Amino acid sequence: MTIPSYLADEQAQLSVTSLFKLLQEASDRHAALLGAGWFDLQDRGFFWVLTKMLVHINRFPKWQEEVLLRTWVRASEAATSPRDFEIEDADGNLLVSARAIWAILDTEQGRPQRMDMFDGHFLPQERCALDRRPPKIGPLTLPDTLPEAKTALYSDLDMNHHVNNAHYIQWAFDSFDKDFLRSHRLTDIAVNFIAQAKLADPYVVISQPVADNSFKTAILSANDRTEFCRLQTDWTLDH
Repeated sequence: MTIPSYLADEQAQLSVTSLFKLLQEASDRHAALLGAGWFDLQDRGFFWVLTKMLVHINRFPKWQEEVLLRTWVRASEAATSPRDFEIEDADGNLLVSARAIWAILDTEQGRPQRMDMFDGHFLPQERCALDRRPPKIGPLTLPDTLPEAKTALYSDLDMNHHVNNAHYIQWAFDSFDKDFLRSHRLTDIAVNFIAQAKLADPYVVISQPVADNSFKTAILSANDRTEFCRLQTDWTLDH
C-alpha cells in the first residue's frame, strides 16, 4: 500500500493514530479471510475487542511511501488470540513490528468467549514479530483533583458503539506538549485496554514520567475514575 496524505501528520509521515487504524484494518481483513471477521462474529452474537497492544517503531512510513503490511495469527490461548504485524519498506527494511492481543465478547453481556470456537479457522504461526509480549502496565498515582474533562464524541465511536481503540491513542497524544512531540520520536508504545468508553462519556487524560523520555498515561472516566486504558510510551530525541 501507499501512505496517503489523510493518514499523515504534520511531519508528512504516518501518524501514530493512523498506524493503529491500519493494524486494526489488517486484523479484520485477515480474520474475515479465515471466517472469523466482524460479520461472522455478529451473526453469532459476538464481537472482537483489542485488550493489549505493543508496537516497536524503527521508523514511521512517510507520505507517499510504498510499504508492505504483513499480519499473522499466533497460537491462541484460552480466551485470547495473539496476532503479530510487520511493516516493511520497498527495500525490505523493517519499519514497524507489533503484537496485539484480541478477545471475543458476547454482545449481550460482554462476557469473554473461548477461542476454541474457531478451531480449524486459524492457522497459527510460530514466527514472532516481537520477542516480548504486550506488558501489563501498572497504575498511575492519580491526583486528588482531576483536570478538566472532555467528552467522547460521535466521531470517536466504532461499529460496536464504543470508542475505537485508535481514538484512545489520539486522546493520549493530544495531551502531550506540542514542542515535545515535534522534538521527539516515538520508539515504543504499549497499551492496555481496560474498559469501553461510550458516547458522551466524560474522560480525562493524565500522564506521568517514569524515566527519561518514558511516560505512563491513563485515560479514565471523569465520573467515577474507572480507567478506560493505560499506555506507556518511550521516546528518543528526533535529530
